Amino acid sequence: MRFIIPIIVVVSLFACNRTQKSEKEIKDFDTTTYNDSTRFLEIKKFEAAQIESSLAIREILENRLPGERYRILDDELYSSVLLPRLYTENEFKPFWTKELNNYESISQLIEYIENAEFHGLVPSHYHFESIKKLFENLQNDSSQVFNALFVAQLDLLLSDAFFMLSSHLYHGKIDSESLEAQWGIQRNKPELMLDQKLRLLHNGKNIEQIFMTFYPPYTGYKKMVLEAKRLKSIQSADFSVSMDPKTLSIKPGETSKDMPAIKKKLQYLGLYDADSVDISEEYDEVTAKSIQKLQALFGFNSDGNIGKNTLKALNMPIEQKLKQLYVSMERLRWLPDSLEDRYVLTNIADFSLLMFEGSDTLLNMRTIVGKDYRETPVFNSKIRYLVFSPSWTVPPGIMQKDIIPAVRKDVNYLSQKNMLVYDSKGKLTDPATINWKKDGMRYTVRQSPGNQNSLGKVKFMFPNKFNVYLHDTPSRELFWRDERTFSSGCIRIEKPFELAKILLNNMPEWTDDKIKQAMNSGIEKTVILKSSVGVYLYYLTAWATENGEIHYRSDIYDRDLAVFTALGQKK
Repeated sequence: MRFIIPIIVVVSLFACNRTQKSEKEIKDFDTTTYNDSTRFLEIKKFEAAQIESSLAIREILENRLPGERYRILDDELYSSVLLPRLYTENEFKPFWTKELNNYESISQLIEYIENAEFHGLVPSHYHFESIKKLFENLQNDSSQVFNALFVAQLDLLLSDAFFMLSSHLYHGKIDSESLEAQWGIQRNKPELMLDQKLRLLHNGKNIEQIFMTFYPPYTGYKKMVLEAKRLKSIQSADFSVSMDPKTLSIKPGETSKDMPAIKKKLQYLGLYDADSVDISEEYDEVTAKSIQKLQALFGFNSDGNIGKNTLKALNMPIEQKLKQLYVSMERLRWLPDSLEDRYVLTNIADFSLLMFEGSDTLLNMRTIVGKDYRETPVFNSKIRYLVFSPSWTVPPGIMQKDIIPAVRKDVNYLSQKNMLVYDSKGKLTDPATINWKKDGMRYTVRQSPGNQNSLGKVKFMFPNKFNVYLHDTPSRELFWRDERTFSSGCIRIEKPFELAKILLNNMPEWTDDKIKQAMNSGIEKTVILKSSVGVYLYYLTAWATENGEIHYRSDIYDRDLAVFTALGQKK
């Protein structure tokens, strides 16, 4: 009997435990089954809603009146070709809500549109507010995904925003041939198949990866975008350095009460190399190196002397830097995707010329460009021939504004400049027999080859409607000025012999000695190049190097404002 009680207890406990375990298993089974069933029904409901959304998209695309744009809510859509093509080929199915509760692509696009400002673009021009509001509604009320009209409207807005933003990143927002742009470089960009690009979303690509394929193929572009973000984040802390105009000249080794403020500004700009800012009034070696770097980034002679140009660089407002970055990014978008095997780049605003073969820099030199009232134009062409010991036929504009007034003051001006006068029949004429005030424009003035010739000892010719070309100059001292706007539109170059040597390096008969002899012979000689070389005259007031250095230049022709204003306007 004493053994029966323990056995009963053990059996009871076993039975109790078995009962509890069975109830748990049943509960787990019921929950899983319920969840699976609910998920199944939700998916079926979503699939039905997708069909309804497809019908809603098709109805919107079919009911546009001739000559009118598509409209979603209060937004006018940009694309009247790509949208119908995209959705027709996709059987009008939504692109952005094709999976239940997976809206990662929408979040990425909204974030990218918001950051479009760092490309110089305006987020509101890409349906940003409408898309953001609809997406917030979806996040707050997940049942909206079953609302066919809601899904159709959101999907069309997203696709249209993608198309327009992609196009602006690739081609530029502004028509480069417009009067405001003042840009004559021809594009060679292939047609964008944006609907095919959008389909990459189905292949695992994220939005940023896709958009980056539209960027200009220049390393510095991405660096400029990053710099715009950085500048925006520190803009509120910007400040200026005030200096007494009477003492606006500080040289290394000197002392000045302005030095503490200058050092703090250099630190703010990220150019002060010391571990901590020395607030003494001494212009020490560390600060001098920082100033020289600043001067180089702004295109000034890096002598370390602090004057008006250096103060201007120190005090350039972040707002101005952002404007120049945005305008320059737009101009980079206007450039061709690919250039010739050998080409010359001349940045007018930088007073510089670079020659390349592939990605290798063969030559780097200073230039002199047109005065503000004789601006050097932006365009591209091909250098086809050289002229050694050139003569110079004075253009009509220079004849009227410069030569005739000078001759009227002193008829000997022409002989002093080694210039000859010819009548309409090409006959040599004595300038003293001419009534220059009345008849001056009827004659042609030509400057003979020689040391005084305004074109120097060689000119590099590329046919263009502006009659602009590269040439040597006898005024060598001007190359050491910070701002070099002294020509009448053509570009004077610092190293004419070096450029001629490179252009002729595939013509073995043109040795160094022969080139020098031709330059100094005083007899005009034309040499046709064996292979033409691309030449691009462009205008950038900001850019980034491969290592991330950001350069700024003065807007010498006041061209940036029109482009910046146009960027802010909705098309």
